[in-house]
Amino acid sequence: MTVEDYLTFNQKRWDRVSKNRANAYTKPIGHEELMAAQNNPIAVSLTVGETVPATWFDKTRGNKLLGLACGGGQQGPIFALKGYDTTIMDYSKEQLASDQLVAEREGLTIKTVQADMTKRFPFEDASFDIIFCPVSNVYIEDLTNMWQECYRVLKAGGLLMVGYMNPWVYMLDGDVVWDQPDQDLKLTYKLPFNVKHLEAEGIRSVDPAYGYEFSHTLEAQIRGQLQAGFAMIDFYESKNPEHRLSEYSSDYLANLSVKW
Repeated sequence: MTVEDYLTFNQKRWDRVSKNRANAYTKPIGHEELMAAQNNPIAVSLTVGETVPATWFDKTRGNKLLGLACGGGQQGPIFALKGYDTTIMDYSKEQLASDQLVAEREGLTIKTVQADMTKRFPFEDASFDIIFCPVSNVYIEDLTNMWQECYRVLKAGGLLMVGYMNPWVYMLDGDVVWDQPDQDLKLTYKLPFNVKHLEAEGIRSVDPAYGYEFSHTLEAQIRGQLQAGFAMIDFYESKNPEHRLSEYSSDYLANLSVKW
């Protein structure tokens, strides 16, 4: 598969899942839930199991926010409700449509942009004060462009908030982990996990229900940000309490970085 092919495959998968409201990340926030957020401290998530510390938002120097690969009508409306000048960039038209649906229903302003985060972002240099990117870079093979473009479009002093999978979870057979809870867990794959390579080698085929996923080393995740010019200033781990992997270790990681 070419790079364009796997990205298009994942794009179509997210459009299909989003249109059918087939997982938790495709269900637009309801009116009552959104109103409940209005008078409380901001509560948004980069990962499953934890909300982002509210103190992270206290460090911002402005209110221009880019939600990167986080369409779906959930986080964007909360940011807009809280007074952020909100832009959501996603590769899925259906996910972006959910943000517009909530914005129109609630009288909010959310700008939506369909774009691929493996290419140059369609924004000028120093356009944003915050980039908020929940777990989503599992769907791209190489993170270099993403980190460089995040750095470019942030203003000096701008914040990058990003969540990602703890790579160890990809050592296990995902079918057993998620769909066969009575089966014993066993180490199956070497890291970094790359379903494109595994498919080419005939080891496994891509599941249309999930698309092409890629684990990334901590060097690619953390050192990648540092090499792009960021300084990391905070970090946390989280667990999905509904998944048995959390019995062994944290399955998610998140960090706060700043563009000096």
